[in-house]
Amino acid sequence: MKWMWRERWHLIALVVALLPIVGRLAHRPAEEDPWRTEQRQVARQLQQTTGGIPPEAMKAKLLAHPSLVWRMVILTWGGVLVLVFGSVLLWRTVRGLRRGAPIFPGTSPPPAATWGLWDSVKVFVWLLCVAQALAIAQSALHLGRWPGWDRHLAATVNTLALDLMAIGLVGLLILRRARRPLREFLGMEAAPLGRLVVMGLRGYLLWAPILVGVIVAVIQIVQWLHVEPTPQLVVVMLLQESRPRLLLALMGLVAVVGPIAEEILFRGVTYGALRRRWGVGWAVVSSAALFAALHADPIAFVPIFVLGLLLAELYEQTGSLIPSMTVHIVHNSVMLVVAITVRDLLRVTGTAP
Repeated sequence: MKWMWRERWHLIALVVALLPIVGRLAHRPAEEDPWRTEQRQVARQLQQTTGGIPPEAMKAKLLAHPSLVWRMVILTWGGVLVLVFGSVLLWRTVRGLRRGAPIFPGTSPPPAATWGLWDSVKVFVWLLCVAQALAIAQSALHLGRWPGWDRHLAATVNTLALDLMAIGLVGLLILRRARRPLREFLGMEAAPLGRLVVMGLRGYLLWAPILVGVIVAVIQIVQWLHVEPTPQLVVVMLLQESRPRLLLALMGLVAVVGPIAEEILFRGVTYGALRRRWGVGWAVVSSAALFAALHADPIAFVPIFVLGLLLAELYEQTGSLIPSMTVHIVHNSVMLVVAITVRDLLRVTGTAP
């Protein structure tokens, strides 16, 4: 009872956060979610249009846009070089591990977390409450017909608010209570900053062949099962949005703010609590599974899970969040460039949604 009284506000927040979710599960709306409808429309339109262009017409349109052609060439050959060097690095790393050599010499695991699973849950609970409050505020703005307010702008503002709130809640509920300085929590003292960044790039390079292999396997399975894949909401917005400022804000969120916030939340807080409770092995797997599940994309679950394994293992091996942040930022930036290139290609060929 003392514990419940001490944690009463967090328990109330838990009830407030769960009630709307339970209500939606018990009483599903008759109309489909507009985002889901938009995803399916974009997916169908892409499938119908991308395969209907003759090769000669495609070549003529691409020759009129040499910058796009060069971007596609750089992405293609860059991907090939990453796979080649990554495969060599992976082979050498496996050989070194068999001889007992560490992946990153001169590093040590992160310090043990002084917070528990309930402390991590509290961060997610308050994030859910913030998300519910944002949904109510956005509904009010929509009903009030605020000029320029639409789903794309609302999603961008919502994502920025949740990312910043996640960082703030970690500072308030975790670091303040644990009396752990931010530099120590991020692991910035584990090694010089430049070396930590290089560790992240090296980890991403040696993991790239595995990640690409998993993505190819998932694509083959989806095609074999005749499942209709739907693009992620970010891809839908990139394909349809034309406002430069909103696109710039969206790219900043995807490439920088989101990765930093997610690494602090999933690796710094959640992985630390799971590691304290169940040890390294289960913490790596369970934190990666939670990371993939909260992205709410069944088809992309396995690739995101594999990426989560790398991010957690990097944190464990180096004792710092900087390498995992580096990997996350690079990965999201590459995916963003690929998505923008596909968008420009569709616009050049006249098949954009």
